[in-house]
Amino acid sequence: MGIISRYLLLELIKVFAFTVAGMTGLMMLVGIVQEAIRENLTPGTIIELLPFLLPNALCFAIPGTMLFSVCLVYGRMSAANEIVAIKSAGQTPLRVLWPALLLALSLSFFTVFLNDLAVSWGRSGAYRVVLNAVEKTIYSVLSVERVYKKGNLSIEVDGVENGELIMPSIEIQDSRRVLRFQAKTAKIFVRPNEEQLVFSVKDAVAHDPARGATIRLANDEIEIPLRSQDKDRKESPSNLPLRSMTQELQTEMRNLDDQQRLFALQAAMGFCAGDFHDLATPMWDERSEALIGSEQRIHRLRTEPWRRWANGFSCLCFVLLGVPLAIYLRRADFWTTFALCFLPILIAYYPLLMFGVSQAKAGRVPPFTVWMGNIVIMLVGLWLVKRTIRS
Repeated sequence: MGIISRYLLLELIKVFAFTVAGMTGLMMLVGIVQEAIRENLTPGTIIELLPFLLPNALCFAIPGTMLFSVCLVYGRMSAANEIVAIKSAGQTPLRVLWPALLLALSLSFFTVFLNDLAVSWGRSGAYRVVLNAVEKTIYSVLSVERVYKKGNLSIEVDGVENGELIMPSIEIQDSRRVLRFQAKTAKIFVRPNEEQLVFSVKDAVAHDPARGATIRLANDEIEIPLRSQDKDRKESPSNLPLRSMTQELQTEMRNLDDQQRLFALQAAMGFCAGDFHDLATPMWDERSEALIGSEQRIHRLRTEPWRRWANGFSCLCFVLLGVPLAIYLRRADFWTTFALCFLPILIAYYPLLMFGVSQAKAGRVPPFTVWMGNIVIMLVGLWLVKRTIRS
């Protein structure tokens, strides 16, 4: 049986390696095309992005390709009556399950690691690549089209010569006002540490339509933040590595406790002083929203580790479902087996996962609820294993 186990393991690895390479390449191609269209990236920038997008693509590709691999290998094996031969030799079919389960268990831990790597290294690295390419991208677009529009920034030029924008017209919008700049020439460069796009302008005129003001600038710099959100905003838990989750959760809980104590003290002082007008000001609505936001972030910090582990171990759950079903169906047509395996995953696993994640992030259910989909698939898989052994 050692020979059969080694044979199965090698076959699974070969099929999995070939399939995951193709699926990952396809997913990365789609992701890069979308990113290139959205950011107007150059071919050199796209090549720099590849290693940073790889972990995230593998996280999505590994569970599905592992399910496909077991459907192919065990389906062909069962259709060729090799399982019947093993049973006739007095061996239980469970002996052929462990190579797939061992490989799936290893890949589950690896997927959890990749998920964490994609968040802590991949996203930040991809952002740095795109950030450093902003200058080249703008020059490239303006050289061809003479118009560049992205988010709150709009640029029109008469031409680009020797790295200078000729007669640029720059418009910057934010939530409060619109600013327009017209200059004789301008140069663009990026400050990565400050995450700012800087225009070095000459003989410029600045217009503020809201105030009706006009200012002349001989030689000056116009700074534009490259992040649309507030830089002081706390980082999303989905962008944090697992190693920092516990510390971040403890910090957020202490901040919430301090805020609650401070607001309770201020409310008590208002009651004691009889200053009821102060207690009805919009400031207290803002404080209430701050408390709610902090509580929501605590729920998300508690849920995120459970979600990542559940996503990673979907690989093991899929294999536990796919192997006995492939043996039971005895079909060489692995596509049919794969479709029959993926149907309950599509109907039960993903809806339960999304339900558990959304409810746990809202604080309505405990964080371990995100494992509901995994548990259901595992129970169905164990039932199929028992049925396969009996048949």
